[in-house]
Amino acid sequence: MSYESFIDMVWEFDDYLWYIPLVLIVGLGLYSTLKLKGIQFVQLKEMCRVTFSMEKTEANQIAPFQIFCVSMGNRIGVGNIAGPVTALLMGGPGAIFWMWVFATLGGATSFVETTVGQIFKSRDAEGRFIGGPAHNVAKGLKSKKFGLAVAVLMIAVYIGGYVLSEISTISTSFTGAYDFEYNHLVIAFILCVIAFLVAIGGFKRVAQISTVIVPFMAFAWIILCLVVIGINIDGLPSGVRAIFECAFNVPAAVGGGVGAMITIALRRGVWSNEAGEGTITNISSSAAVAHPARQGLSQSIGVLFDTMISTITALVILSCLDVDQILESGKDSMPLLQEVMELSIGGIAPTLVFFFMFLFAITCFMGDYVIGENNLKFITSNPKARWGLVIVTMCIVAFSAYYGSDGLYAIMDVLLAICGIVNCFVMFKLGKYAWEAWKDYMEQKKAGIKDPVFHKSALSNSEGVTEWDD
Repeated sequence: MSYESFIDMVWEFDDYLWYIPLVLIVGLGLYSTLKLKGIQFVQLKEMCRVTFSMEKTEANQIAPFQIFCVSMGNRIGVGNIAGPVTALLMGGPGAIFWMWVFATLGGATSFVETTVGQIFKSRDAEGRFIGGPAHNVAKGLKSKKFGLAVAVLMIAVYIGGYVLSEISTISTSFTGAYDFEYNHLVIAFILCVIAFLVAIGGFKRVAQISTVIVPFMAFAWIILCLVVIGINIDGLPSGVRAIFECAFNVPAAVGGGVGAMITIALRRGVWSNEAGEGTITNISSSAAVAHPARQGLSQSIGVLFDTMISTITALVILSCLDVDQILESGKDSMPLLQEVMELSIGGIAPTLVFFFMFLFAITCFMGDYVIGENNLKFITSNPKARWGLVIVTMCIVAFSAYYGSDGLYAIMDVLLAICGIVNCFVMFKLGKYAWEAWKDYMEQKKAGIKDPVFHKSALSNSEGVTEWDD
């Protein structure tokens, strides 16, 4: 079987598989929104306050703002640039509307996932907090075997899914900007070196680097996109109009009708903001906070920031090209974006796109590797296993850099679908802990306590909760 045939087969399977997480993720988002009384709308002020408080922590712990930056480094990355462009190519402008809908629900979902992750977090050998879906299952559902299976899934999603797509996107951006013989080999070598350096750096170093890079790169990308949109401002009204017109009136070039477009929007949206997958809790559970709900609020607003950047990226394309030009371009996401940028700001555009993709993808990769390693620690404490993960990661980096294309996103998509199914099952079981934590947080706020402190006695059942005092 050829490489192209294999990718086509994976895409076809993926198209059918995603209908299951579509129902589950939307259902979890609606249920969470109702239970939390629209928390993603009415608590924006509190979300900003707890996210940007810059509070201090113990020397060996990770501060909430650092965790926010690491998590946004994972969210604001390849998914925000390649994600919306791929959504336009596969589903048309209407897919952006449905990405907004799912992101709106995702704000509540992210609060639930993150709060549950904080409640059931653990400590590693160095005394730092560590957590995520595997810990939630092992401690919350009291199933060590299921937890081990989830840990394996997390490693597959991050190392075999996210890393694969991120490195592939860097590669296609590089080869689009620099056309010379053996360019694939050059970028593969560079990325393997970086991958090795990240692997030996550790979470604390990743958090420190992300705190510096993420705010800068997000702001700079927004400025660049706004400049391009400004140059093509005459096309902006028609581009915005196309988003709403195509939301229910799907262009003929998009096969499968509204259902297919909605599924594409969810797939690309989940890749970008991770709400409903539970994956971001691998990072957010590491924060040292006084109350689980604080980190839940912080990650909820993270979905909002993520969606804003995705929308601005989509408008770069829509302000320059009409619907038919987008759907009939026949290009992968990065070459299309580089072409639009080049039409607007000239020959420097491919280099600029590569520069941003490199920063975005590397910050994502840093978080991805650390998450893979943390889940490996859940499975085994054998130090030899860590070096095995390093070797596997570098092999995946080399492969995806050399064979970089949008086709590799199919593998990531399948893994994300499985992850969504598992996470929704777990959250429907453990979501009650998030409701109770939020109730406790609000009761303390109403009592005049500016910064509520959590005690596990606030839960109706605190069995399995080990890192919070009574």
